[in-house]
Amino acid sequence: MTKNLALCMTLLVLVLTLAFVSSQAMQQPTDPEVALKPSPASPAGANGSGPAGGPSGSSSDRGVFQANGPIRVNLHEVPTGFVPDLNVVIPPPAMPISEAEAERLRQQALLLAPDSDIQIATTGPSTLAPTAGVSFDAIDAGECCTSGTNTPPDPELGVGKDYVIPVVNVAFKIFEKDGTLVQGATTFASFMSADPNCIGVFDPNVAYDEVEDRYILGIDANGSNYCIAVSANAGDIVNWNLYSIPTLQGCGTFHDYPHIGVGPDLIVMGANQFAGSFCEGRVWAMDKSAMYAGNAMSFVTKSTGSDGTPMPANYHGDFGSLSGPHWFMTEVFDGCNHNVWGWTDPLTGTNPVKKSNLNLCTATGVTAGFPVNWPQSGGSSIQANDWRGQSSEYRDGTITMTNQTISCNPGSGTVDCVRWANIDPAGNSIVDAGVLGSNGEYRTFANAVSNSCGDIAVGYSKGSSSTFPSTYVTGRLSTDPAGTLQPEALLKAGDGTYTCFDGSPYRWGDYTGMTIDPDGTTFWYLGEYSKPSAVGSCKWGTYIGSFSYDSCSPTLGIFTDGFESGDVSAWSRSQP
Repeated sequence: MTKNLALCMTLLVLVLTLAFVSSQAMQQPTDPEVALKPSPASPAGANGSGPAGGPSGSSSDRGVFQANGPIRVNLHEVPTGFVPDLNVVIPPPAMPISEAEAERLRQQALLLAPDSDIQIATTGPSTLAPTAGVSFDAIDAGECCTSGTNTPPDPELGVGKDYVIPVVNVAFKIFEKDGTLVQGATTFASFMSADPNCIGVFDPNVAYDEVEDRYILGIDANGSNYCIAVSANAGDIVNWNLYSIPTLQGCGTFHDYPHIGVGPDLIVMGANQFAGSFCEGRVWAMDKSAMYAGNAMSFVTKSTGSDGTPMPANYHGDFGSLSGPHWFMTEVFDGCNHNVWGWTDPLTGTNPVKKSNLNLCTATGVTAGFPVNWPQSGGSSIQANDWRGQSSEYRDGTITMTNQTISCNPGSGTVDCVRWANIDPAGNSIVDAGVLGSNGEYRTFANAVSNSCGDIAVGYSKGSSSTFPSTYVTGRLSTDPAGTLQPEALLKAGDGTYTCFDGSPYRWGDYTGMTIDPDGTTFWYLGEYSKPSAVGSCKWGTYIGSFSYDSCSPTLGIFTDGFESGDVSAWSRSQP
């Protein structure tokens, strides 16, 4: 829970932000803004009840709507850096239960019995472990916000044919794949300032369309709009087409925790909707061909009812000719049950179809306790948030997903653990799943993806009472024993005790970013670590690392720029 000082600061900034918006109504913002995540009209689940279920047949579920835009943005004309000298804490994602109920579940989780089905994590060299590639620092608290501080970073990562784009609350950078900086820290507020709907931004997203060679940047705007920018040309990182879509459809008065997935014809975004308390999950389908062409963009939105946290599948590989539904996952916020949904031809007005329930507790044999706050060397603790899903990554007929964090008992007491799963959406079945943990060590905010050979990589934050918050990676070959991961490897060690102005237990994040290179073999991870040298009162940093399995060969030929498989010269970089 946020301490009084951080709460007062947050309320002060909210008042100032509302005053600014009121005075500048319908005018284009001229200065970058500190991100402030608004709160729902009243505390989520304040009545102590769970999800209420979404409306059926509301006006927002009928018809095709038009987004605002496009607005052409030239990145060379966007100032870098951050202006305001303010400290802003972004509260945890609003939950479909009350904080009192969440605390009851945390206390209950501390009583979990030891579970023999948990895989005990190991460290050290392994002949099967992925081979490390390049690694470099991404964005830290000072670069996101200069003299002010924003917490937490919520890092996500997009990797294309030529560029690597890390995003955090509330800024991004662009690197070449060797770590050479192409674009310095740029705030979303500056980048999207031409659209007056794109203010009060938080919860950033990034994706890459491997078939069309387009980069995609998105972010929640004030809980009432979703702002999304796409490359104006193949491989282009300078010119962007910017759109905003209103998100207060259905029952919602506050839109939270958006995530996107790019598929053959669509970009799909999913989020939770609140009206004081949680009232529904909701998905939006956007016409990506219109966005890439810089034309007016149509979108359709549908409710998922009481199923929350929709995670649209982000497609990888040669998916351009695929037909059938765009898949996405939801959860019912009990730590166990997830649902697969398919949405066929959304822009014609169809409804998404939910398949039957998938129980990851049954599949792994491990009871999923509510995540508990985790300790660090030097005292104080860090928030682990809740059960909600992390991501859905689609390749070759399966979805690789992680349920962000669960708590479990590997033998000597409750800790936070990583649960991963590989799911066949068409067959509505769990192909494989497992839980990774170890005594006295806490693993949180995991993300996973698969390569073209069916191997999996998982990245996460890790800490204990004797270590500093650090970032780790692990993985598995498709031929490894079911339900198991290989020894974990340290990507970036924390440099000291994590501190921030919000007070213990500190906000650490809501998610991290694992993705796969369009070569089909190289994994890339953007993780978080404690960085006492970071400018400002919050001491977080983010770090990028790549790695791959030697047994998996690159898959070329997925781009539409005329090269054949094996023509490696086509991978040379060309400036947009």
